[in-house]
Amino acid sequence: MTTIISRNLNLYFKEKTTIFFSLLSSLIILVLYFAFLKQNYTESLKSLKEGAQFADIWLLAGLLSVTGMTTTFQAMTQLVVDKTTGRMRAFRLTQTSRLSVYLGYFFSSVIIGILMQIAVFMIGFGILSAVDGIGFSLYQVLLTTLAIILNSLVSAALSLILLSGVKKSSSLTSLGTIIGTLSGFLSGVYIPMRALPEIGQTIIKCYPGAYSASLFRHILLADQLKITFAPLSPDKLLDFKADFGIGLSLSGQLTTVVSESIILLFATLGLLIGSVIILKINKKNL
Repeated sequence: MTTIISRNLNLYFKEKTTIFFSLLSSLIILVLYFAFLKQNYTESLKSLKEGAQFADIWLLAGLLSVTGMTTTFQAMTQLVVDKTTGRMRAFRLTQTSRLSVYLGYFFSSVIIGILMQIAVFMIGFGILSAVDGIGFSLYQVLLTTLAIILNSLVSAALSLILLSGVKKSSSLTSLGTIIGTLSGFLSGVYIPMRALPEIGQTIIKCYPGAYSASLFRHILLADQLKITFAPLSPDKLLDFKADFGIGLSLSGQLTTVVSESIILLFATLGLLIGSVIILKINKKNL
């Protein structure tokens, strides 16, 4: 398993085009934010203090969620490539169990997701700090690191189950484009929750990345909320948090840092179990 992890890490970071395309959605989001979205968000928050800083941090939180999904998915595509080229069968000749092989792909994707999210966080923070002077405490950075690990786990598990049944590498480009586009919308980066109809909000609540985005927002916006929404009553603050996806409404209550972390852990476990079931059904493919 460790050999597969090391090999997949080398393959991913050796190919600059692979890194570029796995970050393409995040780059597009940043460009769209500075070109169009930021003005719209700050305009809607102009009556509140430091609305631009709030919008910046809100965007960065969603960006981390998207990056986790796109980078782990791109890393996991090596699974399909190895299936179609017969490399998987070569692994079996070394007496490596089927489960160990798949876990090698899973953990290599998790590691790649963590490293790329940290890189995006540092770059995004650097840019937004230079533009609007945003800042985070050491405690927030530590919590964000833990959230990055959680996001990588659930994103890699989702990527694994999505790609377990894919048999042709020719479809990977199209799938990657769809994943990159959908992750942005489902994480609430392009359109805030308040602007979506009920059915759209329900669909978002079924996507693990939405809880990752909300978790990042809870952590990174903890101090900024006290500044931007200081004049608001507690009830009005809850409305704003629901509007901007800082907590998702489940059974009439907004999710918290704790509940979102639990949801992500159980989602990871459920997706991995689903992948094992698919693996047992498709034994002949490995």
